[in-house]
Amino acid sequence: MEIEELWAKYNNLLISTFEGEDCHDNVKEMLDKLGERLILTPSSRFIHEPGCCPGGMINLALQTASKAVRLIEAYDMQFGPTKRSVIKVALLHDLGKVGDLRLDHFIPQDSDWHREKQGAHYKLNDLKGLQRMTISHRTLYLLQHFGIKLDQQEWLGIQLAQGFHFEENRWYVHGEPELAMIIQHAKHVVSRSFWSNNSSSRA
Repeated sequence: MEIEELWAKYNNLLISTFEGEDCHDNVKEMLDKLGERLILTPSSRFIHEPGCCPGGMINLALQTASKAVRLIEAYDMQFGPTKRSVIKVALLHDLGKVGDLRLDHFIPQDSDWHREKQGAHYKLNDLKGLQRMTISHRTLYLLQHFGIKLDQQEWLGIQLAQGFHFEENRWYVHGEPELAMIIQHAKHVVSRSFWSNNSSSRA
């Protein structure tokens, strides 16, 4: 799918997911302000990881949303999180990878050695002025800045989306909401699919 098609799909799905909510116009404002940068944001620095390309973040977010919806349908989770909440968190959980309101989190790798030896096509932006934050924390900051409201499970779904190997997330082990578990599972399925396809193409 071309990057313009990816952006149109992401943009339209996110706006429709907030349809009828008080912060619907705030979502449009955020997409207008961050749109061009979001389109170009990769999901990873390394070519051997999913989403190491322009559009990588929104592509993986869309895939995660699709897998997450299939999971709640497969398990017939009538009393679990709503489809709307699942899509909302799946599309937004990696938003912090864009950076802050001015500076990008990822910038192109300018070292040929790192590109050739490590497959690092991007590097982390170390410019002064970009506050060091986890992806989840920066995501939640951006949503707060634009006035985009989340309920408790949605907030935790974003906070825990990067996994329980982060120290701040370990406290929630065995107490995490179902929404967070669904998002993590969907992300895992997307990653496994990427690695499986790459292994097949190299065989």
